[in-house]
Amino acid sequence: MDWTVRYLPEPARCVIVGNVVFASGFTGDPASRDVENQVVTALDKARFAMEAAGGSMANIVKTFFQITSLGDYARVRKTETEYYEQHAPQLVTTPPAATLMVVPSLATPKLKVQYEAIGAADRSSTSWPVKYFPEFWGGRELAYPHVPKEHAKFARSQSVGNLLIVSGCQALNHDTVKVETEDFDAQSRIVLDKVRVAMEQTGGSLANVVKTNVFIKDAAMLHRYREVEREFFRVHAPAFLQHPPASTVFVMTELPRPEFLIEVEAFGVADAKVPGWETRYRAGAASAGNLLFLSGCGSAANGENASRSIEQQTTAALDKLRAATEGAGSSLDKVIKTTLMLRDLGDYSAMRATELAYYRQHAPPLVVSPPASTFMQVPAIGDDPHARFQIDAIGVM
Repeated sequence: MDWTVRYLPEPARCVIVGNVVFASGFTGDPASRDVENQVVTALDKARFAMEAAGGSMANIVKTFFQITSLGDYARVRKTETEYYEQHAPQLVTTPPAATLMVVPSLATPKLKVQYEAIGAADRSSTSWPVKYFPEFWGGRELAYPHVPKEHAKFARSQSVGNLLIVSGCQALNHDTVKVETEDFDAQSRIVLDKVRVAMEQTGGSLANVVKTNVFIKDAAMLHRYREVEREFFRVHAPAFLQHPPASTVFVMTELPRPEFLIEVEAFGVADAKVPGWETRYRAGAASAGNLLFLSGCGSAANGENASRSIEQQTTAALDKLRAATEGAGSSLDKVIKTTLMLRDLGDYSAMRATELAYYRQHAPPLVVSPPASTFMQVPAIGDDPHARFQIDAIGVM
């Protein structure tokens, strides 16, 4: 199995591991007030990145949209579909796995949309084959023209090689296309069961998950989610009680529908028996083959954040990330993808300066060959009202 790592600089700003392309979050032109124009600009950048990686936009297998207004949802999806029709028709009939979230702001207040992608450098690779697992709502495949251009369109999951990526799962009844419970715990169980079904569809199991990203609107519900998750693991993946997957919680302004209280996406291995794709679990980290998934790292959660500056909180979070990579047998300079979150957009410049200074001291290769990166403002960092920064990361062993 070839796990060669290649870094592509700006404007592509992506990292290729074997046949998997991890791209940065691409934004539109903040000078344009039109969300459709911003979507097109962001997709142009993503298409360039995939082509620079040696493939094409048709090779995208996972997307993550961040938008700043739920009211823009239909226009974003319609523009996305029409763009694919022109530049990547395969993504119309076999859409990527996908997640979309609403955030307070992106790097500047005028940005309305950001588009992040994972893809395959070579879709025809026999050692890293791409597979599409469709999703159905109300008996209709979630692909155009089975659903309108304005409608959500995504795969249940897609795989590149043995890496399986599960779309964000919500508590929607796929037969009635309705959310039939307003209870947070019940929605959490439904969501986790959908992740389980997606993992089993490939011939694997829930025990093959190595990373979950948990999206919630109310930070106070985090502890309840973890309680439900633990009981779910007790039944369906008992080994996770001692060695759980890596996991990051994203507190969002809105999920794609107002009735959604939680959404979870997952990364795992399609088949745990494939040589070279062994899974290993450590505190705050889990690996699949040579890919290392880290839990979100923030500053201290013991009351110290109230007196810490953004520089101190950023440094503390990066200290945790460095410790997690080293504890997993890797190192900070092998990080290939980051997602940076701030509660206060006014901290952006100071956070970025602190991040760069930290890399210069502890991981100089990341200064020359930076990871793919996405930034978003969030309304909260976990359930600590004084937390201001969090970093999520993927690395290599």
